Amino acid sequence: MDPSIFPEEIWIKILTYCDVKDILSCSSTCKYLNKVVTSDYLWKLKWTQLESVCKFNFPDVHGARLNHKEVCMRLHTILQSDTVFRRCYHCMEFSCHSYCVEKHGSKVVVDIGNKFTWIVTPSFGVRRHFTMLGIPKVPPNDRSSSQEGTDSAEVMASSTLPTTHTSKLDRRASGPFCVFCNPVKLYREKKRVSEQNRGACGPSRYADLINGFCTETVNILGIPNMDVVSPAAALLRDDHFPVVQEFMGHLFHQMGLLPVLQKPNAVLVFCEPLAMSNAVRMSLLHYLFLRIKVSRVCMVAKPLATCAMAWMDTCVVVDSGAFSTSVAVVLNGQVVPERWKHIPVGGWHVAEYLKQAMQWQPEEYTEIPVSYLDALLVKEKCRLSYNFACEERRKGPARREHINLRVDSYADYKQFWRVSLGPELYLAPEMMYTSLGLPQAIRDVTDGLPVNILKECLRHILLTGGNTDLMGFKTRVARDLCELLPEYSTVLNVQMCPGSSSWSVAMGSTYVTMPCSDQPNRTLGSPFWLSREEYILYGCDSFGEAM
Repeated sequence: MDPSIFPEEIWIKILTYCDVKDILSCSSTCKYLNKVVTSDYLWKLKWTQLESVCKFNFPDVHGARLNHKEVCMRLHTILQSDTVFRRCYHCMEFSCHSYCVEKHGSKVVVDIGNKFTWIVTPSFGVRRHFTMLGIPKVPPNDRSSSQEGTDSAEVMASSTLPTTHTSKLDRRASGPFCVFCNPVKLYREKKRVSEQNRGACGPSRYADLINGFCTETVNILGIPNMDVVSPAAALLRDDHFPVVQEFMGHLFHQMGLLPVLQKPNAVLVFCEPLAMSNAVRMSLLHYLFLRIKVSRVCMVAKPLATCAMAWMDTCVVVDSGAFSTSVAVVLNGQVVPERWKHIPVGGWHVAEYLKQAMQWQPEEYTEIPVSYLDALLVKEKCRLSYNFACEERRKGPARREHINLRVDSYADYKQFWRVSLGPELYLAPEMMYTSLGLPQAIRDVTDGLPVNILKECLRHILLTGGNTDLMGFKTRVARDLCELLPEYSTVLNVQMCPGSSSWSVAMGSTYVTMPCSDQPNRTLGSPFWLSREEYILYGCDSFGEAM
C-alpha cells in the first residue's frame, strides 16, 4: 500500500496512538512517512499526550523553544524501564520543589580521586573505595564481538546521547568488574592465567588510564591477563567514558544507593575535576538521568567544594592528591576559568623516591610495592624540612625510623616487613616538593589580578588533599611564598582546610546550596543544578551553551 494515499493529518492522528519507539521506526520505512515523523506538529501532540499521563510536575515552558521530538524521546527512555517512581514523603509530589529539596532533601556525594573515591551518604556517613576497575584482556585469537559501554537501545531511544565515544569495554565471561569487591570473579581470572599462556593476551588498549597503583595491583594480585585502569584518568578523556560509567554503576549498586537517588527529593552531587571536558560532563548527565534515573544532579568543581567547607568565597585552593596537584583561584564563589593550573606531581612521587632510596638497602627490600610505601603508616614519619640546607648541615648520624608493614597479597610477595628509613624521610618529600613548584604555580595563577583582589586571595590560601598532610608542608609553602612575594609577606596566610584533607572535597560538597530557579542556568565556574524534569525538557542544551 502506498502511504501517500492518506494525507499527513491522518498519519499524524494514527501515529499519536503509537509508542515513541514505534514512531521512530516508521521513519525508516519510506520517504513519505519519514517526512511525517519529522514533523514538529506530530511530536508536539505526542508530548501533550505524554505530559497528561505523566506523574512528573514540569516547570512552566511558556515562551521556551523546545525540541518536542527529543523531549518525547528523553521522557520515553526514563519511563520505559521497570523503575517505580514514588511520591515524596514530605510534599507528597512526584517532583519536589526546590524548597522541599533544600529542607528535606537527601544528598549523595561522589568524589572520584586518583587513589580513593569518597562517597557521602544521606546520613552523612563517609565511605571510600579504591578508584580502580578491572577489565579482562582479550587474547589475539578471540574474535568475539564486543559491545559499547553505553546500552544500544538507549542510544537509539535518545538522539541527545553523544556519539564521539568510540572506546569499547570488552564483554568477556566476567566483563569489567571491581577486583576488590568481586572475589569470585577475581578467582576465575586468576585461574584463567594458569589455563592460558601469560603472553597470549594482546596489548592493552587502556595504556593512558593505567597509573602506578593500577600496575602494582596487577602485580600484587597476580592477574597479568587483566587491565586494571583508573576511572579518575578516564574522566579526563573523551573516548573512555564507558569506564567511568561502569565504575559509577558499581558504586551505586555496591553501596545500595539506587533507591535513594531515585527519590524525588534526592540530589546526586558530583565533584568534577577542573580538567574534565564538556563532552564528558554531558555524557555523565545523560547516563545519570537515562540509566540511573536520578531525580536531581549538582555538578560542582572541586575547588568550590573546598571553599564551601571553609566558608570562603574568594581564595586560592591547592588540592594535592596522589598523582596530581591543582591550583585554582576562586572569586566570589566561582572558579576563574583561565586561572587554574594542573601539575602532574603528588603523594605517589614521595613513595617512588622512597622506593628508589631502598635500592641501597638489602635486596629483599626492593620487592616492597610502592603502593605500600604510600600508606599513612609511612607518610606520617616523613617530613618536609622548613630549611633543607640546615637539614643537610646537621652533624652526626641521622635518626632512623623502623616501620612495620603488612602487604596483603595473593601473589608470591612477603607479607610482613620491617623497614628502616633515615635521611630518606626528608629527602623523598624534598624531591617531590621541588618537582611540584607550588609557590611559583600560586604566583602564576594570581599574576595580573588587581592588588586588592590579589591580597584577598593571598590572605586565604587553602590546602587540601592527602599530600598536604605531609609534616611541614604548610609551613614550607608559607616560607617559600614569603621569599617569592616579599611585598605581600604581611598578608600571606596559608591554612589547612577543616577536617580530613582526603575527604574535605566530598564533605564540602554537602554545603553547596541550591539556587531557586525554574530553569537550569549554567554560569561558567559555578555549580550546575539540573532536575529530572528540566533534563527532560531542555536536555543538556543550557549546559553546552554556557561552556
